[in-house]
Amino acid sequence: MNKLRPTLWRTCRVLACETRLEMLRLLFKKGELCVSEMADLTGISAHNASTQLRALNARGLITLRRENQKVIYRAEANGELSAAPTLLEAVRNAFEKKTPVRTVFHLCTAFTHDRRVWIVRILTEGPQSFGELLEKTGMSPSALWNHLEKLSARGFVKKQGGHYRLARVKDPLRRALRQTACE
Repeated sequence: MNKLRPTLWRTCRVLACETRLEMLRLLFKKGELCVSEMADLTGISAHNASTQLRALNARGLITLRRENQKVIYRAEANGELSAAPTLLEAVRNAFEKKTPVRTVFHLCTAFTHDRRVWIVRILTEGPQSFGELLEKTGMSPSALWNHLEKLSARGFVKKQGGHYRLARVKDPLRRALRQTACE
């Protein structure tokens, strides 16, 4: 059997959805919810709730169990997916500290593209000039600029003296996202 190995950028694409983040927040708060309960609490159709919950489950962020005809979900990381426990705990911590869903969404969008993960990994080697990053990534200047801007706006990268470097991150969600990107 193949071991599941979801990529960070795909997991962040799932997390970069306010509806799915609200669902996670509700699962943290309530413990377990079936699809119809989630639909009622979020104000979306049962079909849409089921689709959104399946996306979270596919990334290893929630688990399910069946009880007769009901599918009941719980915020519990799939242990086979190395990044899932770290990310789920960081999101849980953010919500426990009353971080707004919109802020969590904003941070997760930093890594919704594999090229941004790649840039962060390159920057673990140390500060890099724009030219060095261009050479190492092979990206067009405009693409690299856009990715660096997104990472900078979310507090993961800092430009200092003509070089880009990883910014110091203090909050647990940023730390978890960066740690996962660097793995």
